[in-house]
Amino acid sequence: MVKTEEIFIKGSKNKETICDIFLYEPENIEEAALGSLYVVAEMTANEDSLHLINLLTSIIKREYYSLPHRGSAESLEAGLKKANAALNEVATQGNLKWLGKTHFICAALNKEKELFLAQTGLAQAHLCREGQLVGITKKIASLNSKPHPAKTFQNIIAGEVMPADRLFFGTPAIFEILSLPGLDQLLNSVSLATAADQINRLLREERRPSPMSALLLEIVKEDLPLSTASSAKQRSATPPINLEEILK
Repeated sequence: MVKTEEIFIKGSKNKETICDIFLYEPENIEEAALGSLYVVAEMTANEDSLHLINLLTSIIKREYYSLPHRGSAESLEAGLKKANAALNEVATQGNLKWLGKTHFICAALNKEKELFLAQTGLAQAHLCREGQLVGITKKIASLNSKPHPAKTFQNIIAGEVMPADRLFFGTPAIFEILSLPGLDQLLNSVSLATAADQINRLLREERRPSPMSALLLEIVKEDLPLSTASSAKQRSATPPINLEEILK
């Protein structure tokens, strides 16, 4: 079982920047092995491309669950490839306002509690484990080169989550207000719901116009199934970055 808490501040003075949060659960027994899909996104764009967040998310979600038996890693990669193709098509039509201004995290957490995560832009993902807060997207961000529509999503982090792990996915503006030491203290001292309430209160007090969003997840121990050795060996055309390497 995974607990979730959403943090969402919609700025009213910047109509060209939008952000959103999406949570998808399996809809049938076949999809159950693939687990859940989580998206936190922000985009600065013109009126012609404000729909792109919904478009990208729907493409990834549809492809991720389309062939449940191929596994989480390959399913997420297939979704990201189709999302890249869609963005490339938008670019060929002359719409480039969004390029370099898209901040997006998409994470899949399957039945075996394996995490597969993709990121673009300045969105960040952090893992809180045994009192330590670690930026798990820092290696992906360091690999990102000059923005290219067909290469918006390039790399996938893969790793197994553990009982009591907490994950924080956030768009860039939230980190201008919430410091990492502050986030560390919250995630290590209070319940997930209380942490979300306190962060929301902090953001409201700042009265910032910028839209921002974040998602908190917690792995609940009592419902955590045992992982199988075979599930950790899923093959992918793009070798995923090992989460354990980041935690060292």
